[in-house]
Amino acid sequence: MVLVRSLVSRFVPVLCALLLASLSPGIATAQQADVVLAVGTITTDNYPGQEFAGNGLSEAILHAAVNMLDDGGQFAWCAGRVVEWRRIDEVNKEQKFQQTEYVDQATAIKKLGTIAADYLIGGSIKFGAGKADWTIEIRTNPGGALVDSFTGFAKDDAVADEAGRIAEHVLDKICPGPWTVTGGGARIVVTGTVMKLDEPFKVVGKFPGGTANFVYSPTSRAGGTVDYVLAGSGVSGAGSGTYAIGPSGDSFTMTIRQTTKGCITGIPNSCKTNSEVLTLTPISH
Repeated sequence: MVLVRSLVSRFVPVLCALLLASLSPGIATAQQADVVLAVGTITTDNYPGQEFAGNGLSEAILHAAVNMLDDGGQFAWCAGRVVEWRRIDEVNKEQKFQQTEYVDQATAIKKLGTIAADYLIGGSIKFGAGKADWTIEIRTNPGGALVDSFTGFAKDDAVADEAGRIAEHVLDKICPGPWTVTGGGARIVVTGTVMKLDEPFKVVGKFPGGTANFVYSPTSRAGGTVDYVLAGSGVSGAGSGTYAIGPSGDSFTMTIRQTTKGCITGIPNSCKTNSEVLTLTPISH
C-alpha cells in the first residue's frame, strides 16, 4: 500500500476504500512498513441524553487522526492511513445487492476488495455526576489481541473534545518510524536513525579499527539496494547488495536483512559476501 500524502488518501471511507482496492490490486495489502488504523465501536452506559456519545467520540477520533496524519500534521512522518470501519455492514449489503437482478450485471461491480485494518480502536464511556469517564483500547485486527488500554475523563457534555488527545496517544503508540537502527553481523556493530523508509537513508557500522558507511536506496518501503564504503587499519574497500524490510515478530519493530558483496582495495581474492540483520525500533513521539 503506497503512502500518498493527501488528506483524501489518509481517510478512505469504506465504500471508497473498496472501490480503490478493486481498481488497484496493490492497495489491498499494506507494505511491511505501513500501518492501517480503523475506529470501531465506543459503547456507552445509555445515560439519558448521552446515548449517541460513543458514536460522536468515534467520529471525532477518526477525523482527529486524519488531520494529524495529513501533510503538515504532527504525525505527517507516519506511514499510516485511516479507513472507515463502522459502516462495514453497509458495504456487505451493497456487495450482495450488486449481484441481484435489480442491477445491470454489465455495469455492476463484480467484486469488492477491502483494505484490512491492522489495528482497531474501540472502548466505552460511563457517565455520572456531570462527568464522562472513558476507556480506549487498541487491538490487533484480526485476532483482537490487546495492544494498549488507557483512560481519561471529561465533562459529560465535552467528551468529544478528548478526541485529539486520544488520537495522539493512539498514533504515538502504533505509527512506525522514525526508527533507531541497531544490530550488525560478524565483527560489525551498526547504529543510526532512519526518518523515512521510502527515502534514501544512511547508517554507520563499526568494526575493529575502522568504520563502514552504508547508504540505502529504497525501491519501496519493503526494500531496495545498499552500498557501502569502509576504511580503517590502513585499508579501504567497498561493496553493494540488496536489503529487505519485514516484521520482526512483535507488533512494532521491523528488521532489515541485507546481503552484500565487497572487496578490499588492492588485495587480490579479498572479495567476500556478508549478511547482516538490523533492528528498526520506532522512536516514541
